[in-house]
Amino acid sequence: MSDEPQSTSEQPFNLGETPTPPAAPTGPETENAKLLSGLSWVSQLLLPAILPIILLLTDESKRSAFVKHHAVQSLAMVAVTIVYEIAATIVYAILTAISAGLLGCILWIIFLVPIVPFVYYGIQAFQGKYVEIPWVTEFLKKNNWL
Repeated sequence: MSDEPQSTSEQPFNLGETPTPPAAPTGPETENAKLLSGLSWVSQLLLPAILPIILLLTDESKRSAFVKHHAVQSLAMVAVTIVYEIAATIVYAILTAISAGLLGCILWIIFLVPIVPFVYYGIQAFQGKYVEIPWVTEFLKKNNWL
């Protein structure tokens, strides 16, 4: 036993090291993680953004990369949905005005389109699968949000 301090190559507080994002685990997810991840998608239909924000602020997202993955993805889809709904409103107003109100009777359906991906990705999360949303997942990974 020597009283001399041992030299280590590690710097305090990981200074000078580039952070590496954690790889998505491939192991089986717990039933609780599947339930919370699925609910983070499906809850968007009633109370947008509430449950994913709660999951990200609690320790649940720190314990499970699966829950964090789905919570971040569902929040990103809320943002995409807001942009879609604004565009749909503009299209609806223009086409309804052009058709003297006739197309307004059937075009209201375009406002319900975002329900489909929320339900689909929620089912995928309930089954324990990671989802890849075109363009959105790539954007989130480039910005180290996933």
